[in-house]
Amino acid sequence: MASEYEDRRRLTFEQAEGAEPMPSQLALREVSPELRARLWAIFQQELAGARGAFPVSSVQSLEGPIVAFLYYWHVACCFRAADELTSSYNYWINELKPIFMEGDYLEIFGFVQRVLRHDAKPYDLEIAISDALRASRAAYSVFDGDTIIPIGSDAERETLARAFADLAASEFHGARTHLRNAGSELTGGSYGPSIRESIHAVEAVARVLEPSANTLAPALSKLAASVRIHPALRSGFSSLYGFTNDEEGVRHPLVDEPVAKVDETDALYMLGSSAAFVSYLINKARQAGLLNAGN
Repeated sequence: MASEYEDRRRLTFEQAEGAEPMPSQLALREVSPELRARLWAIFQQELAGARGAFPVSSVQSLEGPIVAFLYYWHVACCFRAADELTSSYNYWINELKPIFMEGDYLEIFGFVQRVLRHDAKPYDLEIAISDALRASRAAYSVFDGDTIIPIGSDAERETLARAFADLAASEFHGARTHLRNAGSELTGGSYGPSIRESIHAVEAVARVLEPSANTLAPALSKLAASVRIHPALRSGFSSLYGFTNDEEGVRHPLVDEPVAKVDETDALYMLGSSAAFVSYLINKARQAGLLNAGN
């Protein structure tokens, strides 16, 4: 009885009675009415909170840092004349609401990510966005505070979060940037470039561990000298994440062969597996004493 009670607490009455479908994770590129409503509520509240205390006649004007972002959006994103910018609350409600209530996933997440990356970002906005994505069971999450990345499951969300945490050390800044770029390219539908960035993330970590490496093998050999890495794993890692250091940059069959056809599933897999692998490399390096205690 207790178990049944707990189950019903997580559902609406209609769902518990079988009259409505059970909640499930949204598909990639899918934006539900619930997600639209939750995200718009966040930004509508930000706009409402930025209204001046003393409106001029009947016009309520926006004040504070948010105006700097709206200027950036007006000029740098919408390519409109700077002298036509208005701080009218009603104008920006009517301007931004259609993005959330009518736009596709690229319009919505593109706008949200621009706000997250702007210096005038509202305080703790990334937390509110993350909560809305999770509550709406979106196939996307916020990582590193300002990058929206597709996820296949809660387990994959945890893997990516752990990778970004492991890459927080300054010496892995390049690898973290590549992993962020891989997620951004994947969100935008650029699957080959996403895979390339995922491989670059692994490459960057390997070269921190073994600066002379122009393939993954030397870095793995250096690790294996101090901590055990199963030979079959070493061989598999080298095959999947192989790279060469030449004037053309990373070379890999997944993205460089003329016959290669990569899709969203391939890019999503490479992002998740690369995130897991950079964490594996970093933690093996810690065990081997190759990194400082704080890294």
